[in-house]
Amino acid sequence: MVKINKQFKATVIAYGNSGLPLGQREDLDDLAIIALRSQDPTLLRLFDNLPSLEVLLKQKTEKALSQLRPILLNDGSKNENESTDIRDDDFAAVKNKSEEEPSGE
Repeated sequence: MVKINKQFKATVIAYGNSGLPLGQREDLDDLAIIALRSQDPTLLRLFDNLPSLEVLLKQKTEKALSQLRPILLNDGSKNENESTDIRDDDFAAVKNKSEEEPSGE
C-alpha cells in the first residue's frame, strides 16, 4: 500500500479525473507509478517509503484481479444452466504469465 507523507496530505494534484487532496485519494498507486517511472524528485518526495515499481505493479494487478474475479465468475447475463469456462486457476495462469513478462516499463 502506498502512503503519502503527512505534510502532503492536503496537497492537491489533479490526475486520474480527480482533484481531491492526496490524503483523500484512493488511486495513489497510479501517482506512485508515475513518480517511479519518471523518477521525478518532486513526485517521489510526496510518498513515504515507496515499494519498487515491480512490486507496485504486481499489487495493482492483484487488486484488479480480485475486483474482476467476482464479476467474471458471476456474470448475471448468463443463463443459470449455462456453465462458465472461467475458473480460479485461470486467474492463476494469467497472474503467472504477467509475472514472467519483463518489466521494461
